[in-house]
Amino acid sequence: MVTQISRDSRVPVLGLALLATPTALSANTTTTVIPGLARDLGVTVAEATWTATAFGWGAVIGAVLTATLLRIRSVRTTVLVNAALVLLGTVLVVFAPHLSVLLAGRVAQAMGGSGLVIVAISLAGTTRRTGVVTAGTGLVGAFGPLAGAALSDVSWRLPLSLSLISLLAVPVILGRVSAGVEVRPVDVTGIALVAGLVSALVLIPRFPVAALTAAAVAIAFLGLHIHRKPDGFVPRSVLRSRVFLMLTATVCVLSTSYFVSLYMVPRLLEPYWSASRIGTTILITLAAGSVASLLFTRYTTHLSPLLVRMVILGTGALAPALLITSSLTAHAAATTLAIFAGTAGMAWYATKVGRDVPHTHRVTAVNLFTLSYQLGGAFGPALVTVLM
Repeated sequence: MVTQISRDSRVPVLGLALLATPTALSANTTTTVIPGLARDLGVTVAEATWTATAFGWGAVIGAVLTATLLRIRSVRTTVLVNAALVLLGTVLVVFAPHLSVLLAGRVAQAMGGSGLVIVAISLAGTTRRTGVVTAGTGLVGAFGPLAGAALSDVSWRLPLSLSLISLLAVPVILGRVSAGVEVRPVDVTGIALVAGLVSALVLIPRFPVAALTAAAVAIAFLGLHIHRKPDGFVPRSVLRSRVFLMLTATVCVLSTSYFVSLYMVPRLLEPYWSASRIGTTILITLAAGSVASLLFTRYTTHLSPLLVRMVILGTGALAPALLITSSLTAHAAATTLAIFAGTAGMAWYATKVGRDVPHTHRVTAVNLFTLSYQLGGAFGPALVTVLM
């Protein structure tokens, strides 16, 4: 089943950016609010880091939900459902009396926020417009750690509620998108298997044996299901596309690298630099990478595809290499390269991922591609927890 998403240029690109960017801002505040919320809720810092894992898991589940809604309902309905999740999650975060309620709130926020990001990217349509959304997400997200540190002086709940800002864009989007949809049966089994698979993948760094076993089982059953139902939630024609498989794997790796850098670099710098210096440095490096990505994606049409790929993959490879050096400056620079590669790669590849997929499944290909990027956002924090 396919929802024809309007890519009308009348959808303001700044509205799309406003729809997507607050999720990154809220997600990145977690890096600096964990100690405060741990003290307030009476839990250990290790237990409090589950808020990051919960947000990452909620993001990938939200991507699955949104991909489903875009196939069976209108864009308007999809936006409203995700906006409601953001609102519900924020209410839970604000009033959470203990960690379990807070985790539920962060999951709901992430599900809704992730869905709004997918809608924004789906509506962008071109590399330049997608670049504004992805680079804007990185740029606004760069203020997350600093906002977390500053707003925590009032309450750690305040920075964790910043995703609520995205709701300001909802009326703008609703006024510009079509409510039309081609309704066909829902592939409940396929949706459940994909949700189970991504959940298992997210938990691999924390529970390697159990999660790997669950992932293997999910993959086996998903393969059998796709064989039985080739036009289901994960169409066989999409998986047969080498371009789709290569670009989806690439963007997941780039996204994972970015989120590893985002969470690891502050901890690498912590023994040597003050908290304010670390926050300012991360802000500058992430902002620099995001601005560079915005400018780069704006002019990719004037560059050869080979050069674009070389720049994205080269910076993406260099970022993790800098993390294993002993230079503090190199550690900080890694965040610039990682966010550049992640956001530029997302913008560039999103317009290429469905090029040899049947037209009726191109929207699905983009949605699954975006899900892969969101999966990297869940892998990153979990990997840092294991590595550090």
